[in-house]
Amino acid sequence: MPSTLQEISDSVVKFLIKFFRLECSGSLLAIVILSISIELVTSGKPFFHPSNIMTILNNSAAIGVIAGGMTLVVLSAGIDLSVGSVMGMTAALTGYLVSFWGFSPGMAIFSGFGIGALVGMVNGSLVAYLKMPAFIVTLAGLSVWRGTGHLTTGARATPKLPETFYGFGRHNPLAWLRDGFQDGSLPDVLIPLGEFVDENWITTFRTFQMSLIIFIAFFVFLALIVNNTRFGRYVYAIGSNESGASQAGINTKAYKLMTYLFCSLSAALGALLFLGRAPYAKSDYGQMWELDAIAAVVIGGTSLFGGKGTLWGTFLGVILLKLINNGLTLAQLETFWQMVVTGIIILIAVGIDIVRRSRSAMKTQKMMTIIAMAMAFFAFLTPASLYTHSWIAVHEHYSAEEIKLEGGKLAREQSKRLQSVRNLETHEEIMFLNIWPSIFLGGLVVASLIPLWLPGLVVYTGIASLFLFMVIPLQILAYKFGIPFLILGCFLMLASGLVPKIFERARNISVIN
Repeated sequence: MPSTLQEISDSVVKFLIKFFRLECSGSLLAIVILSISIELVTSGKPFFHPSNIMTILNNSAAIGVIAGGMTLVVLSAGIDLSVGSVMGMTAALTGYLVSFWGFSPGMAIFSGFGIGALVGMVNGSLVAYLKMPAFIVTLAGLSVWRGTGHLTTGARATPKLPETFYGFGRHNPLAWLRDGFQDGSLPDVLIPLGEFVDENWITTFRTFQMSLIIFIAFFVFLALIVNNTRFGRYVYAIGSNESGASQAGINTKAYKLMTYLFCSLSAALGALLFLGRAPYAKSDYGQMWELDAIAAVVIGGTSLFGGKGTLWGTFLGVILLKLINNGLTLAQLETFWQMVVTGIIILIAVGIDIVRRSRSAMKTQKMMTIIAMAMAFFAFLTPASLYTHSWIAVHEHYSAEEIKLEGGKLAREQSKRLQSVRNLETHEEIMFLNIWPSIFLGGLVVASLIPLWLPGLVVYTGIASLFLFMVIPLQILAYKFGIPFLILGCFLMLASGLVPKIFERARNISVIN
């Protein structure tokens, strides 16, 4: 029996080590954890409904192709901060050429890709041939290309775009399948499928968009190039050791230029997919998309130092970002909290990547502790968000009241901030109900950091117990959002305490050298 248990434990350890060595392990784990957590906290809302999943995938298309191009640049140890501006400029100019210059949609689209190629050549030449820092070149490009878009179009929005553009975005290539299931006009070969298709799947067929097909096809195309051509092998070599690649006879300058060319062309394609879903073209599209693209690449396990990473990891990273935005919207968290969560998820993904690459038990233990602390912060979000929102409303009300009592004139905006008696009482009640959970959970966030300075299995077990204890008041007060994160944090804390023993066992069975 003992030998059997030992064999089982050895198998578990081997599986864990092999899983975390996968470059996309962080993204896969984060997607599973977040999906389960969001489903638990959004009970009654259709998170796992096929139509919502399709919405997430459709929304991933435009930023996804941009992130795919960014992956090539990062793999070569570069960076491109201008992709959002290139996307906005390309979208604006493409729409402008059609709406005001009389270009045909086909010529405008061709010109858009030409603009993207030109930008890529400029960025790549400055970085590869003039040896200018990629960060500086593309940071300047972020302003230059955005400004160019504004100047050339007068920052005007175009009229309604031709239907040709919608063929790249909202067009539904499965409309015939949806109609066939609904009216019974399916081809004979597909009739047996009708028995297995319910209304949910018909809704999915209704919301399917052409942009999703292009998104997936683009990644398949890039993956084939990166994994099966000389170009891909050379990009990895340049990212790992540029001087060594140059000494091996690789034209590093030309291949680095090509990565920036691909990246800008992907931004132009992202602009086209976005225009396929937008009613008009405008030069302010794509703002901050460069950060989303970089985030997707990093979350997907690609090293910012170059030479390590996969396109499929980036694909998962894009899905993860959109899943976060969708889930937090369903959880009714305010926009600024969504931004905070997105940033923390990026840090967690990088942390998981560090854990995956690390052969140090101490480093792994500390990183897992920080991830557990992030789980406590997620639980803290709901009561803190409710409290701060109501506190601001109450504070603004009394400030306006004070001005009024002193005989001062209230501006229109200040008048709007005066709450009715009923609303004021509601806000004060929300503050009362959320103040103590916010304090206790904030204290838990701080307590979660104690093991970083006082490591030990007893300390980890004690903090894990605090995680589990905080579930009780949250359950009583109906703060469902925080409960799955507290339970996950509890297990992470316990696992953190066991990390040295797991590493010791892994070395004994020769999993870690």
